Amino acid sequence: MEGGIGKAGGGTARPGWREGLRGMFLFQVANSFAEQFGWNFLFLYAARSGLDYNGIALYFLAEFGSCILFIPLARRLDILKAMRWGLVLRIAAFALVLHVAWAGQFYIAGILLGAFVTLFWIPYNTRYLELTSDANRAQASAALFSLFAVLGAVLPVLSGTVIALWGFRPVILVSIAVLAGGLAFSFRLPPAGIMVVDLRATLPCCRRLLPLLACEGLWQGVFWLGVPLGLILRNASSEGYGAFYTMLGLLGGVASLVAGRWSDRQKSRGPLVVGAALSGGAFSLAAALFRADPAAWTLSMGMVYFSTYILFPFTFTVVGERSPDPATAMTVRELVTSIGRVLGGLIVVLSIRLTGGLPLALGAGGLALVGLAGSYMMTRRKGAGRRAQGARPDRRRAKLA
Repeated sequence: MEGGIGKAGGGTARPGWREGLRGMFLFQVANSFAEQFGWNFLFLYAARSGLDYNGIALYFLAEFGSCILFIPLARRLDILKAMRWGLVLRIAAFALVLHVAWAGQFYIAGILLGAFVTLFWIPYNTRYLELTSDANRAQASAALFSLFAVLGAVLPVLSGTVIALWGFRPVILVSIAVLAGGLAFSFRLPPAGIMVVDLRATLPCCRRLLPLLACEGLWQGVFWLGVPLGLILRNASSEGYGAFYTMLGLLGGVASLVAGRWSDRQKSRGPLVVGAALSGGAFSLAAALFRADPAAWTLSMGMVYFSTYILFPFTFTVVGERSPDPATAMTVRELVTSIGRVLGGLIVVLSIRLTGGLPLALGAGGLALVGLAGSYMMTRRKGAGRRAQGARPDRRRAKLA
């Protein structure tokens, strides 16, 4: 990469890291806008287009199942060009469902999204890790997550209102326009280098992270599919659907502030991470128990989201610290979490089929968060043991070139 490469987990960030992150964050705004304003509503759009919960789940599984297949193919990527192609694929996925004639359009869109995840998120997060250091990564991660939360606090309720007045098509067209603007902006960014990964050679280097990533992915599969299906099963209007996501965005914003403040003032992340994971697990179990009470269910789901929004900036950070290099970290992370998301989605389908709702899925999601807490502590303990033994030779098998 031009200008040299900093190893993930290093103590010093590259010169100009603030400018680099600022450019990447601006690039991300367009993608996050489309996610919060448009794509989160495609579950509701699919339901109103005639898909039942099995069909909607299949769309979700098509996205992350295809992602599992695409990731091993991404061995060498120009970071900036890959992200541009990712946005092109997201635009194509939106365009594909602009007018729905048959259910298969959603499944094809899901496959396009799997390719988008591979081409956009892995290079984006790789570049992000390369620009940051151990000293500022958790704080920067909280800032990144707060971007999602701020947009999530405003856009869903606006989108729900637009859908109620004019239908889904204006939301899709606006999302396409914003993505096109982000794509155009990306040509103003400087080159970001080439990432090279030999997944077969590097996966063993990250084996200690696999339980943590699997638990994170399983919870995401349960929550990312369970929330929209839970709202659809409750016959939520587009305004109610949007209001629920806005509530999650507001709670996520507060959680990002908590995570950022803790990162500034405390050296040890363990108590906050474990506390947030256990809290999220407890509230997930509460949501399973109080599913018949809409107010209690909504409150419990909101607190699950709040807890995990505190948690995930730090789990993201520990993946970077415990991996041999940024490209390996983010490729392995996306692969293992995608496998977990597919398993979580299947658990959601099984829960609805057996109980007519989400109690089994939310229980499994809660246990996944408890498992994540234990995995995090084991990862930190092993990491501390390695530091006590002294530095080992750098045996990186994947690199940014």
